[in-house]
Amino acid sequence: MISYFVIAMLSISIIVVMILTIKFKVHPFIAMLLVAIFLAFTLHIPTNKDNNYITEISALIGKGFGNALANVGIIIVLGSIIGNILEMSGAALKLGEIVIKIVGKSHPALAMNILGFIVSIPVFCDSGYLILTPLRKAVAKKSGASPVALSVALSTGLYASHALIPPTPGPAAVVNLFGLEAHLLTIILIGLIVAIPTSLVGAIYGIFISKYIKKPNYPDKSPTYETLISDIGGLPPAWKALAPIVVPILLMAIGSIVRFDSLKMSDSIIKNIFIFLGEPSMALFIGFLFSLLLTHKFNTEEISMWIGDGIKASGSILAIVGASGAFAEVLKSTELAKIIPELGHIFASLNMGIILPFIMASALKIMLGSSTIAVVTVATLFAPLLNTLGFTTPISQILVLMAIGAGSMIASHANDSYFWIVVELSGLKVKDAYKARTLATFVQGITALIVILILSFLFR
Repeated sequence: MISYFVIAMLSISIIVVMILTIKFKVHPFIAMLLVAIFLAFTLHIPTNKDNNYITEISALIGKGFGNALANVGIIIVLGSIIGNILEMSGAALKLGEIVIKIVGKSHPALAMNILGFIVSIPVFCDSGYLILTPLRKAVAKKSGASPVALSVALSTGLYASHALIPPTPGPAAVVNLFGLEAHLLTIILIGLIVAIPTSLVGAIYGIFISKYIKKPNYPDKSPTYETLISDIGGLPPAWKALAPIVVPILLMAIGSIVRFDSLKMSDSIIKNIFIFLGEPSMALFIGFLFSLLLTHKFNTEEISMWIGDGIKASGSILAIVGASGAFAEVLKSTELAKIIPELGHIFASLNMGIILPFIMASALKIMLGSSTIAVVTVATLFAPLLNTLGFTTPISQILVLMAIGAGSMIASHANDSYFWIVVELSGLKVKDAYKARTLATFVQGITALIVILILSFLFR
């Protein structure tokens, strides 16, 4: 029998997170930690009646927090440091010039979309939009393209990779909750398959909607593109800008390839070296070492400052991921663990498959505004249900991860901080932003779901 008290407490905890983050603007880390403590005291089953109950709960929360960071903490910190160095060194702007040259000046919206997609893999989407706004404005002036089209194309390109490709916080948290750390390269590859069409749809929608929205008219107080480059001290060479992103991906790919039994490679030193370098944390560390080449004359003071800023930027993400781990650990110790098979059968009877996590993530995203909280909450609930629901293979579990990420993209609106960053920097009226930004994210979420459904059909 399902304990309705357990279900009620779990429902209350989700509602509490929503109220704390929306109404009282409490940081997600505090909100999730409070909910974990609440559930621990109301539902926790002591494993040893002789132990101090409160001490056991404290240890339980600490264990979950630590385990979560042990799995993905280094990846998140290194990704944040690399992203900050790309921003401060001008490498992100250099990537913009590379993309524009490849795509051509006759397709400015596509260029901005591709650029946003690339930059947001190591750089968070809100920071990426801030970094690339001067380039977006320069492209608009030089090409005569619609500022609305470029704004939507850039923001949706950033959004697609942010929601679907680790090491960004949402996907990184799900990797940990689902225990998929050994499959990070596969997650990145499938994430690319889902995110590329999702990103391009954003650019197409931007071009379409720009015909129905009046050109923004507002005072431009941001520095010009030329001034920004001058302040940076010039842009780095293309290979230096690309290396911190490309090298880790290549190392992870090689590390996976040498493991294939079909290659009949013995446990040689070379094979073990490539396996070691292909581990996600080591691959990103090598990427970090390449990013140091972007500093001006290897200035140690500058290096220290950029690394420090990157570590600070990762703090909020680490806190949220750790709190999600504490929340998940508490759930494992409650009566919920006993009724999970029954819940799984109920969900399975709905016969919704991969659509169920998508709908749940969409609902939380629309209500909470935070993609990260929506992703972490749904992933925490689904992690113990994966096998019961029939998602038993790594590929099927990765597709659940993608479905949750796709749902977290749906309808970015007034309760989403990224929505306001795009509105303010684009000079859009709020009513126009709903047409341009909110509807664009809705189209993106549906597109991602369609791609995921196709993949689930091919891989079943």
